[in-house]
Amino acid sequence: MQIRSMAKIVPDPESQLTLDDKVIEQLKQDMGEDAVMVIESYIESIDEFLSDIENRTVRTSSNDLHRWAHTIKSSAASIGAMRLAHLAAQMENSYRDRVRIDLHEQLHDMQKEYQRVNVSIEKVTSS
Repeated sequence: MQIRSMAKIVPDPESQLTLDDKVIEQLKQDMGEDAVMVIESYIESIDEFLSDIENRTVRTSSNDLHRWAHTIKSSAASIGAMRLAHLAAQMENSYRDRVRIDLHEQLHDMQKEYQRVNVSIEKVTSS
């Protein structure tokens, strides 16, 4: 008998911060001048994976979508983009648990949040 893991109870994404300034400040403290370059690298990575999801083909496997969502979640969390990390975690969990989602809607929400993150990152890294 196969036992599936119970779905995690995840807080509402609206309760999450677009950008946790404390994470950015910690990166700046730990990495000094290199922090901006690292943050920009994470942002580029997220952008690439969101594009990969958007440009997927019919033959894109669930495993690829799961992996892309996981990478977005990890990258977003690393720079304090907590709401984006949460949205990516929802997608990741759905593919892991084989729960059907509206990928178009989920991707749209992630892209909107990604735009908010970019605006917030620009404000924080320019100061």
